[in-house]
Amino acid sequence: MNKKELALKLFDLGVLQFGEFTLKSGLQSPFYLDFRRIVAYPDTLRNISELLWDLVAESEFDHLCGVPYAALSISSTMATLHSKSMIVKRKEQKKHGTKKMVEGVFKDNDTCVVIDDVISSGISMIETLEALEKEGLKIKHVLSIVDRMQGGAGMLSDYGYEVRTAYTIREILEILKEEGKVNQKQYTDTLVFIETNRIDFEQVRARRKQKKSYSYKKIGKEAKHPMAKRLTEIVLKKKTNLCCSADVKNSEELLTLADAVGPNICMLKTHTDNLSDFTPESIEKLKGLAEKHNFLIFEDRKFADIGHIVMQQFIAAPLCIADWADVVTVHVVAGSSSIDALKATGKLDTTALIVVAEMSTSDTLTDKKYTERAIAIAEQHSDIVLGTVSQNYRSDNPGIMMLTPGINTDRKRDGLGQTYNHPDEAFSKRGVDIMIVGRGIYQAENPALQSEIYKKIGWESYLKRDND
Repeated sequence: MNKKELALKLFDLGVLQFGEFTLKSGLQSPFYLDFRRIVAYPDTLRNISELLWDLVAESEFDHLCGVPYAALSISSTMATLHSKSMIVKRKEQKKHGTKKMVEGVFKDNDTCVVIDDVISSGISMIETLEALEKEGLKIKHVLSIVDRMQGGAGMLSDYGYEVRTAYTIREILEILKEEGKVNQKQYTDTLVFIETNRIDFEQVRARRKQKKSYSYKKIGKEAKHPMAKRLTEIVLKKKTNLCCSADVKNSEELLTLADAVGPNICMLKTHTDNLSDFTPESIEKLKGLAEKHNFLIFEDRKFADIGHIVMQQFIAAPLCIADWADVVTVHVVAGSSSIDALKATGKLDTTALIVVAEMSTSDTLTDKKYTERAIAIAEQHSDIVLGTVSQNYRSDNPGIMMLTPGINTDRKRDGLGQTYNHPDEAFSKRGVDIMIVGRGIYQAENPALQSEIYKKIGWESYLKRDND
């Protein structure tokens, strides 16, 4: 059954009705779309489900979720026909059993496609998206059978979601008018209503809790560590929020990359314990390039041991990290004692910490609860913590930045558990302050040019979002 035939079938089944109807947004509408009726017609339900599936058939995702209640039958049919996991979002929380609002088998950072029957204001969709994202799910695509063309789809797009619909209401009306199913008055009244009753974006926006995002000027003002203030100065002066992750094999590759991308980055992230030939001479050359191009050296050591060991790893030979790194990472799996130990070295006046709160691998054990506790520890040590590494959560403290790895304009997964996000999504939907890009730059044929491209994309993404 093609789209035209399906539209006519839906009309014959009474899905599109004319009269006086009150929508969830409070608007009085001369027409109504009642897709609850299709549960009585299995063949039609199957046809609609396949039409929606075709909209995302080429996309990678883990789960399907229907907006309650009309879309539940659709998401269930899609999941059954294509062997996909389904998640159920409740309208009301149960008072017994698990008392969950979101039911299903999923983990943090799983991806979910959300389905609704009709998008008008987008309020129902927003409520479902908020509930799913609160559980740690990532959502890129939202689907709908019909876009009522009253601004809801555009509003969802503005929030960074990719909206795909099978029909617009105008498209359905054109089919029905062509086939003599609606008269001229019904056709005209419906289109006039659509044009004169656009959704108030600000009203809907007030219902939507925004991801916290701050201007670099405010971050610099609120930051306590000198290195954090210096970083924001570099970001504003060079107009770049790009940190290049130099995951290379030797010092020559490191220095060559640093010189190539230096003009376009605010930080260079190193893994010097991976370098077979890293020497004091290498350190001096790297520091020289950092001064030449005005970027910070970010040693991603990820300290994660008991206090005594962490202290030695920070200050001892052969790396002597405390003597040259502007920024270092630390896990808090051992609690805040790791941070206390690093502070006890007396070296954190010139080196700032970044707390690893969340990883970018698909099967990470850093769940929502761990991430929240890690961010809380970072906030308790804001005098020495520059920021947190996280995918989805930002500190309430404007002076503690959010840094996100796994940024790539082309790739989604690498086959080894790493997942990737586009810069636009990172900045607009997640409140990211600094994006970390590795293979997207150093594996490019021309790393200098590629870093320039990422610099431009990252800065434009920052400028497009709302910053306090």
